[in-house]
Amino acid sequence: MRRLLLSLLLIPLLLPLSAQATIRVAASVEPLSMLLRELLGDEVEVRTLLLPNQNPHHVSFTPGQARTLREADLVVWLGAEAEPQMTALVKRHGRAALALTDLRSLYRRDGDDGHVHHADDDHHHASLLDPHLWLYPDNMRALAAALSAHPLLAELPDWPARLAAFGDRLDTVEAGVRAALADHAEATYLSHHDPWAYFADAFGIRRPMIISHNVEASASSRRFAELSRSMAQQQVVCVMAEPEGRRALLERLCGDGCHLVEADPLGRDLIDARYTDLLAHLGGLFDRCLSGP
Repeated sequence: MRRLLLSLLLIPLLLPLSAQATIRVAASVEPLSMLLRELLGDEVEVRTLLLPNQNPHHVSFTPGQARTLREADLVVWLGAEAEPQMTALVKRHGRAALALTDLRSLYRRDGDDGHVHHADDDHHHASLLDPHLWLYPDNMRALAAALSAHPLLAELPDWPARLAAFGDRLDTVEAGVRAALADHAEATYLSHHDPWAYFADAFGIRRPMIISHNVEASASSRRFAELSRSMAQQQVVCVMAEPEGRRALLERLCGDGCHLVEADPLGRDLIDARYTDLLAHLGGLFDRCLSGP
């Protein structure tokens, strides 16, 4: 009986890691979780740190979110430049971490001056980084490759097949979105601020006319009048309204010959979606928006 009990106690020590426990990965925002789910399937437990009801521009993390990081075997996030509010939390609670901004092949934009840089360009200004990095598909291709080489995940089977399948799906979705938006390259649209620069670069459309660089700012009477004149002159056909934008203000600006389309760059309105699903979804929303009422 003692030998049997001892044998039973030793079994967990003799099993490979994959048989003992599921790898737990925490992603800072939902698009990163979408990529992880698409690549890793059910073999890895993926949890998103940012809750659907939290404003990504001003996050106050809860004890439950800190626990999610503490329990994760790997944290995948945008990086300190894009998510400065997460830096201390990752250092304090994260075990292993992979940041998108650490990838040398990253395509990046400065948020205020609109300049484009790559991660190996020493002349970019970190404080100006536009954080919506996931909306440029090549950035997510680079992240997929980095995940395949990460020591914690490299032991998962069939990485060449996983990457090839993801690449094929992404190529197909990109081509479909680009074809759908090809006739709208010069169409003008309004957004409260501009989360769409990477998407516009990737798919050959214009960046939006904006109310303010601050998504929480309103518009003075003078600014409202300026915007109304500009929208009429440039024949603005639609408004892309993200969840954090001031909906009433956007509706007032969107008058005759204009329609409003709700679009979340984080894809929080999608359930258990893959990253390629998010791109296809956003492509459909832009096509509907830029096609006019």
